[in-house]
Amino acid sequence: MIYLVSNTPFLHEKVINLKVCDIKFKIFNIEKNYDAIIFTSKNAVKALEYNQIMPSLKTDIYTIGIPTFKAAKNFGFENIYIGRAGTGNAFACEISHLLVRKKRVLYLKAKKTVSKLNLILERDGVRLDCIEAYENKFVKVDVSLKPPSSAVLIFTSPFNVECFVKNFGWDESWRAVAIGKTTAQSLEKYCEVAICGKVSIKDCVQTALKM
Repeated sequence: MIYLVSNTPFLHEKVINLKVCDIKFKIFNIEKNYDAIIFTSKNAVKALEYNQIMPSLKTDIYTIGIPTFKAAKNFGFENIYIGRAGTGNAFACEISHLLVRKKRVLYLKAKKTVSKLNLILERDGVRLDCIEAYENKFVKVDVSLKPPSSAVLIFTSPFNVECFVKNFGWDESWRAVAIGKTTAQSLEKYCEVAICGKVSIKDCVQTALKM
């Protein structure tokens, strides 16, 4: 059986959705007009909706991953760049030369992040403002939901790995699929990890089905 450890459910007859963390949106406002906004998670886009903030839809948007791109597109943004990089650090290096010409750039981020995206961009001369838009919170789940031996586990973020292990520990028979390199790095001390070629839950499921 395949277990998807994520806040985002995926419908498939062989997939069990397991939620071990939750999202808490922060209250904030955007007082400036920005030339560009960076989203590394769809939750950052949802945070705009939560706070009923409507930036100009013609603002240049920089996203990482298909889900984030789709969230920005559904919000209504018209000028959206989707990164090729699979990690926040690599994404920062990819877009820094594009952003350094911008007057004002906003990064809507999680309270706790693994990547050093903001530090890399500031090092490269990008005039960057950061706002903590949301926070990932641990969810205690019943031990009866612990996956059985030899299950295939899909993880969509390092924090999902942290919360899963906090709930259930680690069984050496489990196999793991990571949605990206950063998530894979947080699993390396537990097992060998299959890294999905695309930042997409659908592709992760396809990878898991072959294991």
